[in-house]
Amino acid sequence: MKKLVLVSVALLALALAGCSSSANSNSSSSNKVSVAKGQNTSSSKGSSDSSEKITYNYQDVSVLSKATYPVSYSDNSWAGTTVGIDKVTVYRVKPFTDASKKTYQGLVTAHFKIHTTRDISIYPSQGTLVTSDGQQVDGTNFSGDDFDGQISKDVDRDGTVVWALEKMDDPRSLKTIRLKWSANYDTDDMEDDNANKDYDATINLQ
Repeated sequence: MKKLVLVSVALLALALAGCSSSANSNSSSSNKVSVAKGQNTSSSKGSSDSSEKITYNYQDVSVLSKATYPVSYSDNSWAGTTVGIDKVTVYRVKPFTDASKKTYQGLVTAHFKIHTTRDISIYPSQGTLVTSDGQQVDGTNFSGDDFDGQISKDVDRDGTVVWALEKMDDPRSLKTIRLKWSANYDTDDMEDDNANKDYDATINLQ
């Protein structure tokens, strides 16, 4: 009788463990906002005649000061694709004007790394940047490296996306940035809810 009770208890414990494992698996695969941390490792101050320049929409923009943050962001939750961000840099620049007559005082760059296991389309360069001081801007195809778009199976790509900010007093003043971009793959299955992906990453700059 004691042996029968012990066996029943053991089976119950295994069943509960299986349920717990299943719950953890479902939780890890859910589509949530990703949060990563960065740490300022490089800050510099310059003048209007600084020799460092950065290109934005075919313009060479003079850098006045900057803060660089190594970042450990990685997302492999969708379609066998791994997207990483390993560096963010915030710049205060000599004010410049674009074709729409808007004047900008700052730039933010993020370096992306992408690995695919199937054919996909992904667009960080057209993504949206939201800053902790209340600015929201969209990327353009001409403001950084040409690395995204249609990417074939088993390919590694990397490149930098650049966003321009109308306000920037001190590069170290930004506490967080939020990056949002989209991706998709072709499918004939109209019920494939996984074919489209919206990435949403918040990066703490500390």
